[in-house]
Amino acid sequence: MSRHWWQSIQWLLTLGSVLLALLTTSTLALTALVVINYYYGADQQARLDTFASDKALNISSIYYGQSVGKKSLPSAVKTAITTSTNTSTQQPMMIVLGKTGFLPVYPSLSFVSRIQPSKTASVQGALERSILEFIDPSVQSNDIVTFNKALRQARRGIDTNDNFGRNSPVTTPQAFAVRSIFSNGQRQGPSTAVIGILVVTTRTDTIPSFVSTVGIAVFIASFAITALAAVIAIVFSQTITRPLERLTKASRVLASGDYNARVTTKAPGELEELAHTFNEMAEQLKNDMEELRQQEIWRRELIMNITHDLATPLTAIAGLGEALVDGINQSREDYEATGSIIVRETLRLRRLVQDLHVMAKVEAGALQPKKSLLRLAALVDEVFAALATEFERHQIEPDNAVPFNLPVIQADPDMLMRVFSNLFTNALRHTPAGGRITVEARQQDTLLQVSVTDTGEGIPAEALERVFERFYRADSSRQSSKGGSGLGLAIVRAMIEAHGGTIWAENAPNAGTRICFTLPISLHEQFPIQDMPTLPMTSKSIHPVRLTSIDDTL
Repeated sequence: MSRHWWQSIQWLLTLGSVLLALLTTSTLALTALVVINYYYGADQQARLDTFASDKALNISSIYYGQSVGKKSLPSAVKTAITTSTNTSTQQPMMIVLGKTGFLPVYPSLSFVSRIQPSKTASVQGALERSILEFIDPSVQSNDIVTFNKALRQARRGIDTNDNFGRNSPVTTPQAFAVRSIFSNGQRQGPSTAVIGILVVTTRTDTIPSFVSTVGIAVFIASFAITALAAVIAIVFSQTITRPLERLTKASRVLASGDYNARVTTKAPGELEELAHTFNEMAEQLKNDMEELRQQEIWRRELIMNITHDLATPLTAIAGLGEALVDGINQSREDYEATGSIIVRETLRLRRLVQDLHVMAKVEAGALQPKKSLLRLAALVDEVFAALATEFERHQIEPDNAVPFNLPVIQADPDMLMRVFSNLFTNALRHTPAGGRITVEARQQDTLLQVSVTDTGEGIPAEALERVFERFYRADSSRQSSKGGSGLGLAIVRAMIEAHGGTIWAENAPNAGTRICFTLPISLHEQFPIQDMPTLPMTSKSIHPVRLTSIDDTL
């Protein structure tokens, strides 16, 4: 699936970091400018207030000290300006107006004589606007109202501190101060009179350079921080995107059917846990697919074996049935022989069906033993008695070496008889005439270890671990005419494990094959041998069909 570059986590994280850095730096810069502007304006207003008050008092004092008849406000202003020791270019702008008509006394404004009244303003209003435009060329309508109000207040001896223009976070308003000039050099007294008005304001071109420098520095710092945030975001995002890219590639490999794909990453925290979980999932998928492949192999083998095992007896039954129909058999002996073969092959079919039914229970987890207390030695004797005919036919000696004083076990008698029947049948098939099949048992803590040993040819070492697999034959060329259905030992293992035991195969020294398994000893109270009941052997318990119903895999 294709995607655009801006949809990747790396670029989304980078863009998000840049926007966050811009927002943060912009907020900090705006805050800094607002604070600087506020305190700069407050400082300017305080300085302007002090300067205006001192200068108005100075002019008033000079005017008061002039000789009677020679008192002149312009002369006093000129003297005050001449004697001033502050020659800095940052000195505030100063305008002195006469009380009558607000005519400028200082400085000399050439445009005053050209002022004409308009339709909407008088000569005095036009004069005030001209003075205000001289102070601030960007004068606004509300500034005229503010200035006119301040002049009216000064005529009555009231001081005014105010600003021209609008205050904003990035601009500094132009502060001004209006002071009254009194005739007696002081504000109070019986002969106090307002003889002029002093207007002091900051110069429009005297904004401190540090304010603009701070603004430029903040602007540059904002871009530097943004660029640094972008670089850090790109580097940091790679610690996330690289493991994710490896996970994506591994997922694609996994989706293609290669279940050996794994992810190796050194990313800490959740990404490492995610990679570990992915590897566990891949391993589980691999095991599941191998299990599915094995199940498919078993299914094919099952179909192949069942087809063969069903075809052989069915062919024999069908052939013998046709012989009976055609009347080929004439004597009673022929009919009895034919009937015996048909019964044998029918029983063989039934054994196969029983094996499949048991394996179906094993697969469904429905193989539940019905346990009861029993003596192992007595059970082995019963199975030997049931298979006595088979032992005689194969000329093999059975040997029950299980001690009768072993503890009682709690097990399903029918299942254990089937286990021993399968093992004995398998041993009979692979033990030559004159051999021996021995059953032994001994106690190991809370377990009873049982072994069935024959004197046959043994099992190849490489096949020992696989003899309990379904449909496995150590000699693959051997057919079911000699071997069993391939389910016998698989059923034995399932029944032993259902009892909580384990089973394994080994080659006995100076003998053949030895099949060993364990059974838990009953935790119930052990009864003395003389107190244990002895049950008579019934015809049902030695019925050959039930005890010889399981064939082996070898």
